[in-house]
Amino acid sequence: MKQPKVLLPIIAGGLALVLAACGGPVATPDTSASGSAPATGAPSAEPSDPAASAWDINETPRDQLVQGGEFIGSIGYPISTWNQFNINGNDAELVQLQAPISPAYYDYNGLGEPVINNDYLESATEDVTDGKLTITMKLNPKAVWNDGKVIGADDWIATWKANNGEDRDFAVASSDGWSEIESIKAGADQQEVIITFKSTYPDWTAIVSTGPQRAEGVKDAKTYNDGWADYVDEYFTGPFKVSSWDKTSGTVVMEPNPNWWGDKPLLDKLTWKQIADDAKSAAFANQELDYYDIGPNPAGYQEASSAQNSVVRKSNGPDYRHFTLNSKSPFLDDVNVRQAILMGLDRETIAASDMAGLPEDMIKKLDNNLYVHGLPGYVDQAAATGLDYNPDGAKQKLEGAGWALNSAGFYEKDGKQLDIEFATLGGVSTSENEYVLAHDQLKAIGVNLTQRVVDVSKDWPGVLVEHKFGIVAFSWIGTPYPLNNIGQIYGVSKNKKGEEVPNDSNYAQLRIDKVQELKPLIDTEMDPAKRTELGNQAAQAIWEAVHTIPLYQRPRLVGVRDTLANIGALGMSRVPVWENVGYTK
Repeated sequence: MKQPKVLLPIIAGGLALVLAACGGPVATPDTSASGSAPATGAPSAEPSDPAASAWDINETPRDQLVQGGEFIGSIGYPISTWNQFNINGNDAELVQLQAPISPAYYDYNGLGEPVINNDYLESATEDVTDGKLTITMKLNPKAVWNDGKVIGADDWIATWKANNGEDRDFAVASSDGWSEIESIKAGADQQEVIITFKSTYPDWTAIVSTGPQRAEGVKDAKTYNDGWADYVDEYFTGPFKVSSWDKTSGTVVMEPNPNWWGDKPLLDKLTWKQIADDAKSAAFANQELDYYDIGPNPAGYQEASSAQNSVVRKSNGPDYRHFTLNSKSPFLDDVNVRQAILMGLDRETIAASDMAGLPEDMIKKLDNNLYVHGLPGYVDQAAATGLDYNPDGAKQKLEGAGWALNSAGFYEKDGKQLDIEFATLGGVSTSENEYVLAHDQLKAIGVNLTQRVVDVSKDWPGVLVEHKFGIVAFSWIGTPYPLNNIGQIYGVSKNKKGEEVPNDSNYAQLRIDKVQELKPLIDTEMDPAKRTELGNQAAQAIWEAVHTIPLYQRPRLVGVRDTLANIGALGMSRVPVWENVGYTK
């Protein structure tokens, strides 16, 4: 799958962490700061179809597009791993770049509804017996890895064993979903795969959609963690394949895959250039890029809107901007301090400032960690808990926890001033702006927000993975599964020694007892209404713990060449169907 609910971190308008490989969210720096229809052939949605109106991609049948042409995209940093299931590969830009060369057993429409991709998967049936869900998949026997080996049950088995979290030596971005599987085995042959879950599991398409990894590429932890540093052609499959990768410049070139068995790609070449995020808007305006993920970047929006031969495509989406608070950094281990910071931040002002110059209807303050506006089940947790912007209440909370103002106007306790470090992502205008605003707002409640500037080209996503921050701002790239990856970001689990440790994407390093209690119930509840109720109980617990502070729902604003079709602002989907992307006649 290519748009699971794996949260990927984005720093601003470009960089993002994505757990797309695992059906979860991805993180991006924001440097702008189960269906049944086949996914091959011409797009079938009519303009009156809600799914068609949920995205803005210049949806055009294949027979109305020309054969040939080049697409030029970008990535903002050097590729350190080609394994997007790995914690260091959980990035939105890497997922976007790898989509043309990776399996996709389900695609998604603009509403985020899964649509089976018959190029890989002929059918998938579900059965619940004795409280356990079993999925039986019939694989397309034509589907092969790039060296011609047929994709089969052995690949699925190896992928499950590598990503289920049982062996903590595998640095997985998320074990959610995979950890709920009891067994995977071959049926009548390698083209029949039988997945049995430990219980029921409502979001099973989030796992299946990504397809498997090549068994040889995940055979042990060393290969999984280190064996993807170079591009290994036989680990991939899809309508395109990598023809060159210049490690010096960072440029990746892809051409149609001669072993591809599906519809022939319309484009002759995909070129991905390594371009710093703060340079992408100019590159797009200068016709050096054909695609520019603008995000909440007003200057980028204005530049892209005025670029020749171009259009800005717009939609809502599941992505959101937030602050992560590291509970292991000085003073942030105290929930009273974290709640005071939440109450000291004027998030509406931050959202309006970050997105000044963007369409006003795209600016939406977010008050829920799990649901975004537009998803069924969204509840305003700030209103429900009373934890929202309230400077006087923030001061009272600190004073009630034993803090007192010093002569400098900051709170102090046990001889230590309340200094909190903010990791600003250098060159990311959104991050830089947020530090300035947060500094002034928190100063007003007696919290001294200091700054450490991070070199994104060298230390992203390292600043997150190595927990080198007190507070850091980035965007989670969400998916159509708002409850599928609660454990990924908000959970803890036991390592091989039996010690409880935060999950790898739990960058706040915080245990929330209520979330640990609710997660197994949410993971197995098949009734949508009951599951939503449980989800919002978890969302309330996360809000009260101030694990992270949502700022606003990140708009999907994408600049593209005006003749490009079937690509743009994808709504609740994540990546296009690349063989269908082309230029209009």
